[in-house]
This record gives sequence, structure tokens and C-alpha cells, in this order.
Amino acid sequence: MNIKKIRLVAVVAATACMTALRLAANEPDYQDRSLSEWLRDFDTPNPNPQQASIVADAIRHIGSAAVPYLVACLSEASNKLYEVEIKRWQANRTTNNLEAPRPPCPRQEALAALDALGAEGAAALPALKTLLDDDPPDPQVLYVAARMGPAGAMILNCCRNSTNKLLRLETRVCFDMIRSHSEVLYPPIPVGPDAPSFHRRICEFNVKVLQAAFENYKAEHPDEIPPDQKIDSSPPPVLPK
Repeated sequence: MNIKKIRLVAVVAATACMTALRLAANEPDYQDRSLSEWLRDFDTPNPNPQQASIVADAIRHIGSAAVPYLVACLSEASNKLYEVEIKRWQANRTTNNLEAPRPPCPRQEALAALDALGAEGAAALPALKTLLDDDPPDPQVLYVAARMGPAGAMILNCCRNSTNKLLRLETRVCFDMIRSHSEVLYPPIPVGPDAPSFHRRICEFNVKVLQAAFENYKAEHPDEIPPDQKIDSSPPPVLPK
């Protein structure tokens, strides 16, 4: 390892340690469990919808007090620490430790928590907006912003004319869901064990985005569509519970 790499690792490690200390100092709790312990249940190898519902309910009980911690979880420093940990985990799996649990992803956990908070998590919107500069941008960000209600329209409106085609498409799908009061965005059972989990709704959102992308493609390439092929306007498939 050369000097530059050693310095980079040292900087990342120092930043991660400082972030961890800051997070621990500001971390709220609920029912004798820290917020980070609750969040970890969002990011398990085999997510259980009922467990996800319990965690979402705990996050809502903590409320806006969770936002500073969640914003820190969305940060670049937190993400770099995760990248280091996931690479170490992958290296261990290729040697002699196949049973080692995958490190939790702070950014994924934070997005699921902000989804649960809805409008109460609106203070995290500036942090969410920075994630749209990633290459590629996280497709979950605009969905979470839409879940925050009118406050989230700030991000959606910024992406209407984005140079990124995918962001423009996702923005259009989000506004379509808002206008139609889609169950993907506003589930009829919003809380409780029968409420669709964040992971499930994100999958359904992705289906809508793919369907919209295909409709765009057909409109832009009419010569490639057989004359007798009808445009399928049926709703996207519903995932099994």
C-alpha cells in the first residue's frame, strides 16, 4: 500500500470515528432500544414485513428527534465507512468466513426511517437533495421526498427539468402517483402489520418507473412497434404479500 492510500484510509477511518462519536452522542431511543438498534431491523438479509412494521412504528414514536441522526446516516462520511466495511465483508466471504453477517447499510436504513416519518422528516430534505448528485442517483430519494407531502415538492420540482433523464422520469411518476393518490404512495393501510413495507412499495415504484420508461421508448421509436401491437395500459403487477 503506497503513502497516498495509507493517508486516504487514515482520513476515512478518522472521519468515521468522529461521525460515530457524534451519532452516539445525539442518538435517541425508544423502549430501551437505541435508534440505531431499531434501524438495523430494517436492513436484515430476510426482511420480515411484520418486523418492518414494528420498526416503522418505533420510528414514528421517536418522531422528528430522529432526523439529525438519520441525516448523519445519509452523509458521505457514513457511506464511505459502509463501503470500507462491505469490502472487508466481501473479502472475508471469499476466504474463510462465509457465515459473517452483512454490514448494515446506514443510508438504506435512514431512507426507510424517513419513509416511516413522512412529513415529520421534512428537515432531512436538504440532505436527501444532495444524494441526487450521486452517479447514478439513488432511485429511492424522490419516492421518499414524495412521501413527505407538500414539503417534498421542493425536490420534485427541482428535478422536473433535470439533465438526468432518469430523474425526470421518476419525478413524473411521483407526480402521477400524487395526482392519482396511488396506493403505492398512499397505502390504504398505512400502519400496522398489514401495511406494505418500504421495500415492497419501492419495488412497486420501480415497476411504475420501468413501465413509464417503456412507454417513452415506444413513443420515441414507433417504427419498432408492430402495427397490431396494442399499448398495454394495464396497471403494474401487484407483488405478493
